[in-house]
Amino acid sequence: MQENFFDAAIRNWQDAYILEKADEYDNAVCLHGFAAECSLKAILQEGISRDVVIKYGHNIDLLLNDILSFSENDIKIASILDPSLGLRLSGIRLEDILFSDHPKRRYYEDGHYNGDDVVKCRENAMAYVREMLRLYVDGYIKNT
Repeated sequence: MQENFFDAAIRNWQDAYILEKADEYDNAVCLHGFAAECSLKAILQEGISRDVVIKYGHNIDLLLNDILSFSENDIKIASILDPSLGLRLSGIRLEDILFSDHPKRRYYEDGHYNGDDVVKCRENAMAYVREMLRLYVDGYIKNT
């Protein structure tokens, strides 16, 4: 089955939100991390091969770093994506908790995270999902 990072980003964010409302904070934090990761992969795969995007695995730091670098320094990718993407992404304050121990935290004991942690993760993940949706609506990326 082929990955669809766009759909996965939205699905993971929605599931995380539902879990947050049910006070299932640990699962919500994990899924918000996956939502942000999939959003970034959906953005990046527009400019490079899907196989390359998949090879990032769960290395979020490298993934985000490369998106910023490509959007600012690679003329091919900069011409495909919205020119202001790098500026907007670099303006998103990355919460440490969103990607800390991602994805290993899915195996943590219950009670590791609290409601405040989930709010930070939700807001941060939503910034990336929102950016992905903005690029989709503006025609810069496709849902594939």
